[in-house]
Amino acid sequence: MRFLRFVWKLFVMASVFGIGYIIGREHSFEEEEMWEEEAEKENKTDTGAASGPSVEKEFSLENATATKVSIVGTFNNWNKDANPMTLENGVWKTSISLKPGKHEYQYVINDTDWILDPKQNIAVENKYDGKNSVIEVG
Repeated sequence: MRFLRFVWKLFVMASVFGIGYIIGREHSFEEEEMWEEEAEKENKTDTGAASGPSVEKEFSLENATATKVSIVGTFNNWNKDANPMTLENGVWKTSISLKPGKHEYQYVINDTDWILDPKQNIAVENKYDGKNSVIEVG
């Protein structure tokens, strides 16, 4: 009888935790969709459908301890492999062609540390309870 009670408790606990996990995942997907919809609306209103010629922008970051640095943002779908930076005289540099509008971005150091641009004083909240640097191309 004890064994059956034990099995029943296991079943109930697994059901409760399983349902909680499913509900939690469902909630996070809904939240993700809300953020994506908001970002699309902002891009349409901020960039005016991204009309106009692209502008070449130079990005640089001083970091003596970094072995690899890349820039990620709305312009490359937050892909840390899309825009690696090169080290020149102790400064990590890259140049990116950006369409007119506002672009959010961060630097990724050593594939793990995401940081704001220390030279940029404009930042906005992101969906991960952090901030993103913002550059506006006119």
